[in-house]
Amino acid sequence: MKKILTLAFSLFAVVALNAQDLESATNTYNEAANALNAGDKESALNYFKKALADAEVIGPEAEELANNCKKYIPVVTFSIGKEKAANGDYNGGIALMYEAAEIAEEYGQDDVKAEALDLIPQVYMQQGNLCLNNKSYAEAVENYKKVVEIKPNDGNAWLRLGQASSRIGDETLAVEALQKAAEFGQKNAAEKALNSFYVGKANACLKAKNYTDALENAEKSLQYADNAAAHQIAGTAAVQLKNSASAIEHFKAFLELSPNAKNADQIKYQLATSYEALNDKDNACLYYKAILNNPQFKEYAKHKIENELKCK
Repeated sequence: MKKILTLAFSLFAVVALNAQDLESATNTYNEAANALNAGDKESALNYFKKALADAEVIGPEAEELANNCKKYIPVVTFSIGKEKAANGDYNGGIALMYEAAEIAEEYGQDDVKAEALDLIPQVYMQQGNLCLNNKSYAEAVENYKKVVEIKPNDGNAWLRLGQASSRIGDETLAVEALQKAAEFGQKNAAEKALNSFYVGKANACLKAKNYTDALENAEKSLQYADNAAAHQIAGTAAVQLKNSASAIEHFKAFLELSPNAKNADQIKYQLATSYEALNDKDNACLYYKAILNNPQFKEYAKHKIENELKCK
């Protein structure tokens, strides 16, 4: 009889203890709800996590309480992450969004997981744009890389990645990214950026008197857009390389695109001398005559016309 009483007392003690623990866990849950209503999300999250841990220890009697905690924990975690990102703490915000997505998956909240994973690349994009505007190009590249890792068909992200990587001189990445941008709906903008990138490289090479690379990059630029700047650089480089045929081709194209350019007579002079180098007297005469009214070239052109070429 003594053993039965002892057993009964033990069972009563367990029931009483569980009831007390459940009450404590419920109070913690209520503290979480109060904190959440007051806008203190971080405190609310900590309370929900504690209430859940307690409920899991208690067992089946606290199943409803545990489920309620699981409902709120991913949502509050995600909400804190969004606020951090909105306040400029992008890395902290993204870390919490990933955490929210992981917890949501564990707790079967697919909608929260989907929303968090959808927002993460947008935050990376926002951070990349901010870095690009601040001329922090290397940081912009890293953020845009993360966007395209998550969304490989995002043409706008590829375009920005190409623009940022071109600013740090990473030609391989810039060209790859811009070609991807063209593939995924940003063809015009991507080709414009590629054109600009190669014109910039060509101009830098020309200033450095690296005429072979200047000509090569100018011609690469022209693959993406016919533009006067590239033709002028290519023509100038070709003259220095004594490639008169190429110089003529590019200078004539320049004049077709910019017939009223301030340096049009200078280009005509270059055409005259290039034709002369090829022993094409008729065309040399044509362009020397075209610059007779320019004081800078008048005497030289007149001498060529009357004394050397004896133009008709």
